[in-house]
Amino acid sequence: MHWLFNRQESREVDRGAIKDLGLVSLVLMENAGRGATDAILDRFGDRLGRVVLVGGPGQNGGDAWVIARRLSLLGHTPSAVLIGQASRLKGDAKTNWALLRKLSIDATELSADQAGGLTTLLSDASLIVDGLFGTGLDRPVEGGYAEAISAIDAASAPVVSLDLPSGLNADTGGILGVAPHAELTVTFAGLKRGLHQYPGVAHAGEIRVADIGIPVASAGRASVWGADDLGALIAPRAGDAHKGTNGHLLVIGGAPGKTGAAVLAGRAAFRAGAGLVTIGARADARTALEQKVIELMTTELPANASKAAVESLCEGKRGVVLGPGLGLDEIGKAWTRAFALHAPVPTVIDADALTNMAEEGVESLRAAAAPRILTPHPGEAGRLLTRASADVQADRYAASTAIAELSGQVVILKGARSIVGTTNELRVCGEGTPALGVAGTGDVLSGVVGALSMTLQPLDAAIAGALLHALAGSEAAIGDRGLIASEVADAVPVVLERSR
Repeated sequence: MHWLFNRQESREVDRGAIKDLGLVSLVLMENAGRGATDAILDRFGDRLGRVVLVGGPGQNGGDAWVIARRLSLLGHTPSAVLIGQASRLKGDAKTNWALLRKLSIDATELSADQAGGLTTLLSDASLIVDGLFGTGLDRPVEGGYAEAISAIDAASAPVVSLDLPSGLNADTGGILGVAPHAELTVTFAGLKRGLHQYPGVAHAGEIRVADIGIPVASAGRASVWGADDLGALIAPRAGDAHKGTNGHLLVIGGAPGKTGAAVLAGRAAFRAGAGLVTIGARADARTALEQKVIELMTTELPANASKAAVESLCEGKRGVVLGPGLGLDEIGKAWTRAFALHAPVPTVIDADALTNMAEEGVESLRAAAAPRILTPHPGEAGRLLTRASADVQADRYAASTAIAELSGQVVILKGARSIVGTTNELRVCGEGTPALGVAGTGDVLSGVVGALSMTLQPLDAAIAGALLHALAGSEAAIGDRGLIASEVADAVPVVLERSR
């Protein structure tokens, strides 16, 4: 697990290091430049013939000037280009720009109006270092600075970005007008949220963190989780475990024409460790369902969706998955309301149940009888928040938090780099493959999370399930397409065993 910082948190980390710890800002800039230089030498040691470092008028440019100086001291001949006016430089950036001149390092000043001339300066570059803007940027890039970023992106040489690709929103991963596609981003002190959501992921390339001597433990409320974290979340099973101790999961879903969704969720639950799985089927779908199941059991939902019926169906169960193929008709809505509010065990709310909850009002889940885990894709999240899915995607961190605050429950906002959110914490799943973008994989996720929710706390079950699902997709995929959902379910035990 690694912390992720937003714009404000990054400022607070820097401010705390300088004011509270007494660290000198010039030393921190030197550490940043040294760390970035080390990363450049390691990754692009064969492309140092003509390194062009492009910086702006802020302190991010100062980091670039440190790199230029250090490369020069190592015997290379870098070229520094300032987009802006040197007379307006301040603080440590001003100090480091002046050092370039004193050391006779090639340094060119271009006003924003002259930024179009950068194309010529980059034409024979072997490597480009982008130090125009860092985490402080909070508005669209325009004019000459936009031209400069476009010139960097259009050049043939690989790009190394400092802290963030210039033009990337540190908070969301969105593009503030224009941003280069870096092959390497060296970010300082800690990771930034925008580097771990699309389109930021596609612009950042490989990400390395340069330690600049600032303590950052527990400095943010967001974090990114990867394959190495899975083993710590899911403990090995006891030697005397049996189907009873492994838990009995109830899946409520499978309307006529949608029975496959419930079967996929049940199959995935078995693969993730459930001891028994029963599908609670609607009367109008049970016959079709019976023809599809072998290991899974079925039971028929009674005619009336009441609190008593829910409590009876949950007897002996340790978890529920509500929604895969449940239906959007009155029957589906009635069972959604009943289970969402009254199920006395942890319940994963997915698929049709989420759409039904949007009509009910997700705020009602604050009165739920036990923990709930919601697993919306962007469209479902938009319905829950009464906003467009594009708005959800524009700031996935904020959308996750908003649903968690409305519902009082744990949320998994699905998609590339799924976000697990509560009212005070965000965990990003740093794994996955575009091959998972196919029907049925969401049902697999709900089954996996449902199985884990019987033994783990809701937040841990959610991030463990998201990781397990993403890694299973990568394990089963051949390339970036052609995957089917049952293959993801069947790869889950392989990933579990590898995580030990």
